Amino acid sequence: MQSTEKMEERLERVDMHEFFLNKINEAITNERYIEASWLIYSCMENRFFRTLQKYKKQCKYCSGKCKKNKNELAISTKIACVKRLKENNVTCISDSFTSELLENIRLWVKKRNNMMHDLLSLETYQDMDECFKISSIEGKALLDQLYSACTTFREKFYAEGYVFVFPEEAMEGCSCKPRNTIGE
Repeated sequence: MQSTEKMEERLERVDMHEFFLNKINEAITNERYIEASWLIYSCMENRFFRTLQKYKKQCKYCSGKCKKNKNELAISTKIACVKRLKENNVTCISDSFTSELLENIRLWVKKRNNMMHDLLSLETYQDMDECFKISSIEGKALLDQLYSACTTFREKFYAEGYVFVFPEEAMEGCSCKPRNTIGE
């Protein structure tokens, strides 16, 4: 399968990610841990978005926010989609993402989001620097692993002769699947 993106656009995207990875490293070095955690989260969200973009239109439930070419789905939804494909042995996913990495990112995101919500709380604000320091260091390590997994995924997805097949079982767990409402 061939990439549908122009090489120029792909190279610009590489430059953009390099810019933000440098910003993350700079923020950690300069003890701006909240900034680092924020940027790490954004990069993670983008990596999952870019992964889903390659195959989401094959899902029969691809509609609404998922169908748009915008990054509007919650990161937990994106992680869950990749996890379902892994559990259904989709080669390009299962050979690229470990269950441990997906779970560790999910837990990191949950912890980071809780810290963001607690940021301006009298009960917790004095401990935030240390919490965000740990978060940014752990998050950066996970982000590095995620970038590596995404690179492997792209290589496998675009490998000559590879055909991505979206398993019906994975579709049925999709959060975009219409839910029956009471009374129907």
